[in-house]
Amino acid sequence: MTLLTPLEVQRLAYIRFLFEEGIDYSRRPAPLSATSVLILHDAVELFLGLAADHHSTDPDSKIQFLAYWAELKKSDAAIHLPYQGSMRTLNDVRVAMKHHGTPPAEQTIERSAADVLRFFTTATPLVFDVDFDSIDMVDLVTQETVAQLLRDAQPWADRGDHTHAMAGLSLAMDALLSYYARSDHSFGWQETPFSFGPAVTWRTDHHPDKRTIEGQVSTLSDIAKETRRALQIIGLGIDFPSFTKFQTLAPRVHGFYDNSHRYNYLPADLTTPEQYSWARHFVIESALRSSRADEVLDFMHQQEELYAERRAQGYEERAWTGPPTD
Repeated sequence: MTLLTPLEVQRLAYIRFLFEEGIDYSRRPAPLSATSVLILHDAVELFLGLAADHHSTDPDSKIQFLAYWAELKKSDAAIHLPYQGSMRTLNDVRVAMKHHGTPPAEQTIERSAADVLRFFTTATPLVFDVDFDSIDMVDLVTQETVAQLLRDAQPWADRGDHTHAMAGLSLAMDALLSYYARSDHSFGWQETPFSFGPAVTWRTDHHPDKRTIEGQVSTLSDIAKETRRALQIIGLGIDFPSFTKFQTLAPRVHGFYDNSHRYNYLPADLTTPEQYSWARHFVIESALRSSRADEVLDFMHQQEELYAERRAQGYEERAWTGPPTD
């Protein structure tokens, strides 16, 4: 079996991400749930294309969806892909919806999600010699600190300690927001467009008596803190209702002067594996959505460098007089 290249690992991670998105959509109310069929079909088709590339079958550029089974069977590894019948049904459902406007029934959506899961679970070891569950979507996360915290949290989940793993996800989300709110004094930035003001933290918020001036200021500080966080979430394109759910599930991890991080939890209210799985997928999805802001920050860096060169040549001034008269 040929080892996976780093690019193939990323492509597999993206396929896993699409699969999780499809499963998420399948659980939404109609008609949103119908979108899952399109996403799941895309995930399978990307998997088939990657399988053909990995085994160097060099298929025709216009190869049809179901032709991959024969294509991989004639490869050097003679891959016998499973569930061709189930995937033919998935393809028929997708064609009926996309090309004929026929939305799938709820039972059809549930069956499609289950069939795709079985396909990936069986086909991934056959094609790539890895288990589908071992594919880590963290490989798609470009923010290094966020990715590392996600990796650090996973071993706790593997041990069954999902509550402690959830604390790691809480820190990862904090790190994601901090990454895009960072200062960059080397380019003259006090804050980025995604900061929405200076951070309000536990260090500046220790006035519990709301009847005093200090207490009222503390209340305003609480409002500013929550408003700033909400604006960051919305500004980065992260789904705010899902973020609210994440905040409900994840413990609030606090930092202390000794650089430790601690949180409180109720032993009788531990995180379930399903809750942790959803939250981990949400943090990864949030990181991918937020990465669009990298283009803005890179552009600001480039403009700052350009302005620095032009400022050395001096400014010119012009007056605005309306439209040209000649």
